[in-house]
Amino acid sequence: MNKERELPPLPFIIINNTECFVCKKNFKSIRGFFQHKSIIRKYNKIPEGQEKIPSFLINKFKETIVYLIHRRLGKKNTGLQTVSMDCPVDLFKKIFENYIHYYTKKTGALKCVFRGSTGYQELSSILNNPNWGVKYHQQNQKTFVQLSDQNQEENPLNKLRLKKATKNPKYSYGEVIIKWKGKKDIDAKKNVCNGGFVYIHFFCLGRNGPRFVVVDMTFHFSGVVVPLGMRLSGR
Repeated sequence: MNKERELPPLPFIIINNTECFVCKKNFKSIRGFFQHKSIIRKYNKIPEGQEKIPSFLINKFKETIVYLIHRRLGKKNTGLQTVSMDCPVDLFKKIFENYIHYYTKKTGALKCVFRGSTGYQELSSILNNPNWGVKYHQQNQKTFVQLSDQNQEENPLNKLRLKKATKNPKYSYGEVIIKWKGKKDIDAKKNVCNGGFVYIHFFCLGRNGPRFVVVDMTFHFSGVVVPLGMRLSGR
C-alpha cells in the first residue's frame, strides 16, 4: 500500500459534557453522570418486604388512567389538560417502576417525564394500550396527546396553535408529566388523615380528516339535462 495515500489516524476525542436524556441535565464527567443514574435507581427501588399487589388490580388501575385521559380528549379540548385520581404510593411505584426520575425529600413527591415518540411507546407499554393517547371522532376527526422531541418545540405552527396553553410555564409543550403526591388533613382534635394521589399533565391537540367538496357539473342543452358527474376535491 502506498504510504502517501494512507489516512492519518483520527485524534482521540474527550467528551466533557454528558446529558441526561430525561431531565436534560449536563454533567462534566462520566462519573457525575453515573452517580446521577445511581440516585435515580434508588427512586425506583421497591422496598423489601412490600406486600405484593395483585396483577388484576394493577391492570384495572391502568384501564382507569386511560379512561380518564380519554375523557379529556374531547373535540373541543385543546392545550394543557390535567387528570387526577387517588393512588397509593406503592401502586404508583409498581406501575411506573424504572421511569420515576424525580423525588422530593421534603414532601415525598415522585415524578415521571415522557416526551417524543419514545415517550409515547413507553406509556403504551406501561398502560398496556397503544391507543391510550388518541381518541377518534365522527367525520374522520381525532384528538390526541401531543408528544414531541425538544427540537420540535420551536415549530412556529405549534407555538401558534398552543399560544394559550403555553401561558403556564410550569409544564413544557410536548411532554407528559406524571406525579405522585401525598396529602394530609388534620382536624381540630389533631386527628390525621393521609392520602396519595396521581396527577397527569399533558397537552391535547385536534386534527380534522380530509374535507370533500361536491361540485354539481350538470349542463342544459336544448331542454335536455346532461349530468357530467361530480368531482371530489380533498384538502
